[in-house]
Amino acid sequence: MILCIGQSAYDITYVIHEDLIENQKYRIYETMECVGAPATNAASLCAKWQEDSALISRVGNDLYGEKILQTLRAQGVDTRFIKELEDFKTPVSTIIAHAENGSRTIFNCPGELHPCEFQYPSSCDVILLDGHEMEASLEALTRFPDAISVLDAGTCKEETRLLGAMVDHLVCSQDFARQYSGITIDKENPQSVVDTFVSLRKLNKKQIVVTLGEDGLLYGKGNEIIHLPAFKVKALDTTGAGDIFHGAYAYGVMKKWDMEKILKVASATAALSTEKLGGNVAIPALEDVEKMIKKE
Repeated sequence: MILCIGQSAYDITYVIHEDLIENQKYRIYETMECVGAPATNAASLCAKWQEDSALISRVGNDLYGEKILQTLRAQGVDTRFIKELEDFKTPVSTIIAHAENGSRTIFNCPGELHPCEFQYPSSCDVILLDGHEMEASLEALTRFPDAISVLDAGTCKEETRLLGAMVDHLVCSQDFARQYSGITIDKENPQSVVDTFVSLRKLNKKQIVVTLGEDGLLYGKGNEIIHLPAFKVKALDTTGAGDIFHGAYAYGVMKKWDMEKILKVASATAALSTEKLGGNVAIPALEDVEKMIKKE
């Protein structure tokens, strides 16, 4: 079973076809609403791909919280460990998706976190953390020492640095790598890649992956640093692509695939998800991912 721990949110996406200018009015004709947030999207993917998945998270006792719970239950995610709280407002993200280049700008209202006592499953095989719900993350790592742990490290903050040193797989964004190491990865400067990995290996000596968006990713294999190019697609909306990547990564870890297969599947899955509007609703079928890989 794959246990995902972190944030749940409700995403409301508005599609634009031109750059925004302040103090102007715009008419929006395309919108999308769906559940979101890193750990939540990852749990959804694992369930859609017929793997047992559970989510430890929190929502408010409100309309958006109920929509999240209903959606996850329909997808087959084990929601028994999601706290529905009276004194908490479900996080909502307003997302501006630029249809011409696939970029997205996210405005997240996270809700005010208070200490919360979570329940845990009796066992799990893989733990995926997104850096939210820190106490639950640490508790799970302690409770399930034999589980393989994966961290989705989007930004470098105290929580992700601490968890990054504890997990088996540190899968971080280029932003995290730059913020932690102080080095900007330049594909024209191989030494910047080497120096970045030297710095990251001081944090985590196990498995490191750095995602580079449309430039693919870098991962460590022994003393080597290997570049895996991104799959080429026409992106409509990149919302949730990273979350979906991490969900597919955790799925591959659960299946005991080798790193090359894990990363190819995760990369193809994330790429396919950008061809549709929205994050959670754009999770592709595993069969479509496999077809894409065969075409490459």
